Amino acid sequence: MMSATVIGDEALAAKFTAAAVQLQAERKTWLPEVAEMVETAIEGNIARQGLIDTGDLIDSGRIFYQTANGISVGFGNMLGYAAALEFGSHPHWIDAGAGWWSSASNLYFQLPSGKYFYGPRVWHPGNQPYKFINRGAMEAFYPICLFFMAKLRGIFGGSL
Repeated sequence: MMSATVIGDEALAAKFTAAAVQLQAERKTWLPEVAEMVETAIEGNIARQGLIDTGDLIDSGRIFYQTANGISVGFGNMLGYAAALEFGSHPHWIDAGAGWWSSASNLYFQLPSGKYFYGPRVWHPGNQPYKFINRGAMEAFYPICLFFMAKLRGIFGGSL
């Protein structure tokens, strides 16, 4: 039978407790940095999936003001199609001027075949969920982990 004795575990626990306190105290400075990492990752996902026809979706990203518990990153505000891109949509009609954001009486756009459509209504076949927010936020996980590892190295004097 083998046994082991851990020496200095109380000191290590005290260092981690102090690190947690320091990270909490610096939250107002690092939280916006983390939010920018999430926003950048979502923008990258939008671009990689080719959801940049007009640029409106990628340009709609914004970081909300910090709250007591965190900070939020949002995309698609005022874009009627953003939710359908994130979650997918069933086949449906699209009418010109159907939303508060549009007063158009006709739709006009280029079809995948290269031809142009012009008319008051078009049948949309629906689309898959692109999950650009979900996937982008998950892609931010690794850079955020590296960010906090660097923070902890600084707190522990580079010995982590």
